[in-house]
Amino acid sequence: MTTLGVLVPCRNEARVVRRKIANLAQCDWPNASRSHRLVIVDDGSDDGTRETARAALTEFEGELRARGVVAEVVENDVRPGKTGAITQGLRTLGEAADLIVLSDADVLLAPDALVELARPFETDPQVAMACAAQVMLDELPADGVLDLRAANRSSVYDRATAWVRRLESALGAVFSVHGQLMAWRRSLAIEPTRGMAADDLDLMLQARCAGRRVVFAPRARFFEERPAAAEDRRRQAARRARAFLQFLEHPRRAEFAAAGPWPWRAQAALYLRLEMLCAVALIGAFLLYVATWFGEWPPAWAWSVRLSALFVSLPLALAVRGTLGQARAGDVAPRGQRDRWETVRK
Repeated sequence: MTTLGVLVPCRNEARVVRRKIANLAQCDWPNASRSHRLVIVDDGSDDGTRETARAALTEFEGELRARGVVAEVVENDVRPGKTGAITQGLRTLGEAADLIVLSDADVLLAPDALVELARPFETDPQVAMACAAQVMLDELPADGVLDLRAANRSSVYDRATAWVRRLESALGAVFSVHGQLMAWRRSLAIEPTRGMAADDLDLMLQARCAGRRVVFAPRARFFEERPAAAEDRRRQAARRARAFLQFLEHPRRAEFAAAGPWPWRAQAALYLRLEMLCAVALIGAFLLYVATWFGEWPPAWAWSVRLSALFVSLPLALAVRGTLGQARAGDVAPRGQRDRWETVRK
């Protein structure tokens, strides 16, 4: 019997907030002995988000109550920014929920997503946090009613990272959690770190520092619109790259690197030293390539080593160039990234 406290932070989401509430009113919620809570947190919107959200809650009050959900709209009085909005939502919930569920206003959930997201917590008491699976669509329906047969537009990169999450989940050590739909135990009493743009990675770090498992729930699906314009996709990638580079300087990174069993520590070391490891790998591949032109190398061996060096170095070089280039794009440097809203819309 798991009670959910669903937080939806918003800033200038008038276009999508009704759709979000309609979607949540159609979802299945876990069986619980007390009412679930839905808290829409408005962070100083100036486009009518609060009024639209309150009207939608009135419109869908019957459906939500039928699912055992009590809903409200609150204003962020903690501090401007997404981390402040999340903190406001946590304070509003207090101890009224067993699991905190964080979901973005612009994504829609599969009908069984909340039930599937809660399942790992019910089956394993060591699970502290779980994240859902992303499905990219060309367009989301305005009424919040999903067509589950729509073609998945996820990129090769998205599918590859989902595969990595499955592997990491077996160790209870998912790193790149999806902040668009994730959940954690309220008893952990974690809150986002002020000024940290990658709030999802920050919350994951805190769960891992507590020595608890972070897992992937692939059957809990959320649906997101793929930005149609190349410029919008570039801006989105730039924001995420800057947030990741900022996370690498997290004030608790040393604690994170030392937490948990050795596979966790090895994984943390890999991610926290990713830039350095990529540079070492690139230099090593270059030196190995050069070495094949000197000495008595059999031709077959020499060409095999050269091709292997290129096979390793080219993807790494493109990844490093892309990440650093995206992170430096725009007006915000990685170290200056803040927990402000940079919503990409069609």
